[in-house]
Amino acid sequence: MMAEPAGSKTSESPLTDAEARFRNVRFGLTIFLIVFGVLFAASMIGVVVIRLRAEQWSVPPLPRVLWLSTLILLASSGTIHWALRSVKSGDERSLRRGMVLTTLLGVLFLALQLWCWIYWFDITHEQWVDSKPWRLALSGFYLLTGLHALHVVGGVIPLLITTRRAFAGRYTFKDYGGIALCAMYWHFLDAVWVVLFITLKLTVG
Repeated sequence: MMAEPAGSKTSESPLTDAEARFRNVRFGLTIFLIVFGVLFAASMIGVVVIRLRAEQWSVPPLPRVLWLSTLILLASSGTIHWALRSVKSGDERSLRRGMVLTTLLGVLFLALQLWCWIYWFDITHEQWVDSKPWRLALSGFYLLTGLHALHVVGGVIPLLITTRRAFAGRYTFKDYGGIALCAMYWHFLDAVWVVLFITLKLTVG
């Protein structure tokens, strides 16, 4: 192995160079989101197939609160985009506000989902407990929304960490990788939810 000439610069390690580290983490996140997308696509296709094969399908309509939770999640996509634009322009105050709002909206979305689960289980359990369509619809509903909620929880945790770092002044217009990665993940969650919600409306009720 040849020795490097005196005075030559060695390449930066991905662990020490911020830009290289961001590219590597972004690549890993991209792979994860692809796997995540395939998992959801397979789950939604499964629910659609069950719906098409069901001879009878008499179930109550989905909770109307799902419309509100959808608007809240879409709003959170806007607030995290605001946070990302703010850090790029060096506006730390708006960055912090955007991150706090996104985190609060994410938690509120989860709270509304929990309310929907309890509400829909109560009304379906009372009227359709012995119905096969009820069991199929309920399984599809909880499978899709529960899987998505699990990933939202997985997004709220880094949001909390990133928000704390934003208040500590860890991000600048030159170094904002954490914000960009959170925005990437959160926008993907929103896109998945829109497709999921449409699937539920067309299949479950």
